[in-house]
Amino acid sequence: MKRVTILFLLFALGGCGLSSPTGTSHESAFVSDYYGSFKGDLITRALDDGRRLELIQPYAFEDAVGKLWGVPAKTVVDGASIPQAFWSITGGPFSGQYRNASVIHDYYCEEKTDTWENVHLVFYNAMRANGVDFIKAKLMYAAVYNFGPRWIGVWLEDKQKILSGRPILLDDVRTKLIKYISENDPSISEIREISDRLSQIESIEQLENLLYEHANCTPILTHSGADNAAVSEDVKRTIILCGLSETSKTYAARTNLKMLVPKLSEILRAQRYFLLPAIDQYVDSPTSERWDEITEWSRNVYGLVKVGIRSVLDVNDGELQSISPQLDDVFGVLTQRAVMLSPILNGPPKSKEEMASWVSNYRILVSKLESKLMALEKRLVKLEH
Repeated sequence: MKRVTILFLLFALGGCGLSSPTGTSHESAFVSDYYGSFKGDLITRALDDGRRLELIQPYAFEDAVGKLWGVPAKTVVDGASIPQAFWSITGGPFSGQYRNASVIHDYYCEEKTDTWENVHLVFYNAMRANGVDFIKAKLMYAAVYNFGPRWIGVWLEDKQKILSGRPILLDDVRTKLIKYISENDPSISEIREISDRLSQIESIEQLENLLYEHANCTPILTHSGADNAAVSEDVKRTIILCGLSETSKTYAARTNLKMLVPKLSEILRAQRYFLLPAIDQYVDSPTSERWDEITEWSRNVYGLVKVGIRSVLDVNDGELQSISPQLDDVFGVLTQRAVMLSPILNGPPKSKEEMASWVSNYRILVSKLESKLMALEKRLVKLEH
């Protein structure tokens, strides 16, 4: 993948591939010049490490739609919710007019009682309410929206678990982001719209490249919401978060495996009712369009299983690791399939006799893959219960 593609992908990694806000939107705060107001005085004391502040008394911000964002006394904040890569451009999180907004933002990034989208938006509201100018406030907002803390809720064993981490940040992307906002002065809605559009992972190749370059980050597969959605849609909705705790990594691995169960069923149906008939049609009348149909789903499935293995191996969970041999087994058959496809895709056209022999061997491989997938599917269902 070309580097410029990676840069544009990472420019706002985490809008379009992630779920949209599930809480109440506060976008209406921008219909006027009123952004809300702070309640009480911000009184803090510096802790011995010189980096953290402790609130002496309660403090709050009431946004333009009347929601109160309260922070209790004795809360300790450190500005960690603001990406440090932006401090040299906009100032530290506790300097000048940012300080009050940073306290609110830090607390709710830790508590996670609202969506990450709304928490980052209230940070912008609070900055504007405290007199931070438009450009600096937008730069800070874009920084936290694209590269600040994120969290999503996943359902495991009928309970919601919170996965929390940060998107990937490259310095080149930071520079592009600052340049874009400084030169164009976009609205908050435009910043979000562009971020969402540029963040989407378009292919399994992009996903694999990102995971290779950032080995300490964790992939999280999310369902597209439609039972018959293409595998490629699940690839596009994959989330990559860095800095997850061991508990969150375990939740992520279980989430990935849970999503693979229905997807594996789709694979089996595709093998029986689509793939083999499509191969027969290709043998009778080879066309590039027919071959693209045969191969596209396989590339994506191959990558999704690979992601599942990666997430399982990242955690110290015996029950999860016990399933990795079966994942590896399926992955091994998919690898064999890729080896078989390579000379067909990349070599000169084959004769009808050569293709007939190839199809015969390929059917054996398909049957083997079906068997492996069925065994893995049963194991995943058992693990889930």
